[in-house]
Amino acid sequence: MSAFIDYRHKPPREATAEQELLELLEALSRQGILRSLTAFVGALPNASLIVARGLNTTASRHTVQNIVALLQALGRVPPQDFSRFMEAASVATQSVERETETPRDGVGDPPGITGAYRFLRDDALWRALGPLLDGLKAFGETLAKDEAAPKPPPREPLL
Repeated sequence: MSAFIDYRHKPPREATAEQELLELLEALSRQGILRSLTAFVGALPNASLIVARGLNTTASRHTVQNIVALLQALGRVPPQDFSRFMEAASVATQSVERETETPRDGVGDPPGITGAYRFLRDDALWRALGPLLDGLKAFGETLAKDEAAPKPPPREPLL
């Protein structure tokens, strides 16, 4: 059985807001944070102009639009499905890594005609490939549908 801890609460000393502010400023100064913040605030007008110019390019606007589109697409996927997909991708990646680290040294016969016939009759293989083939089909149909849609006109720069 553990021993009791002897703890007595000590009330905090009465400090005024001015004293605490002075202690905070002293601590910020000792750590160099106050100096860094002062330099940052002094450079803010130039830094904001550099950031604005960098964001006012076609590539930057496309990047932001692509990120928004990616987040919208991820928002339609239920978290449990996305988690399951990421787990499967992780397991597949680890399997590929194992195969590349220790490649098979010619063990087994090349598939040939009989091997291809065995693949065609392998139910587990088709159960695994079925969803992949359906997904590829839907992917291709969506790409073909989006190519037929009219594209919006390009936007003018903001600045």
